[in-house]
Amino acid sequence: MPIKLKWVIAILMGATVFRAQTILFLSSVETFGGPAPDAWFGPWLSDAILGFLVPVMVFLFWRSRSVKIWGALVVYNGIGAFDYSQGLITQVLSPMPAEMASPTSVYAGIAVFLVMQLVVLVLLFSRTVVRHFCLHK
Repeated sequence: MPIKLKWVIAILMGATVFRAQTILFLSSVETFGGPAPDAWFGPWLSDAILGFLVPVMVFLFWRSRSVKIWGALVVYNGIGAFDYSQGLITQVLSPMPAEMASPTSVYAGIAVFLVMQLVVLVLLFSRTVVRHFCLHK
């Protein structure tokens, strides 16, 4: 696999590490006395878990070559993309309070990272990447 392609995938995956910070938002839901609708608990919890897994997944991407690793990367990025779409739906149905973030910043932030995750998925299905993980000796 070309080194530039490896770097692009690793950087796009690595950029999603910022989702780990959502662990700090969990106490902001109404159940815990915060201003955010309880509907945000699920997206924030899954964001935190996926964010803490980013270094592991980037390491596996960079250092391992097997069909299982490729499958794990596809599943991880697919779940990540689904999680971002869940965030968009949550913002539509139960908007985050303006005192936490403006609607524009919420939509824009989630959309940018969703696109990054989808680009990684597309690249993981490219012939070069599939060959790298699935046809090595």
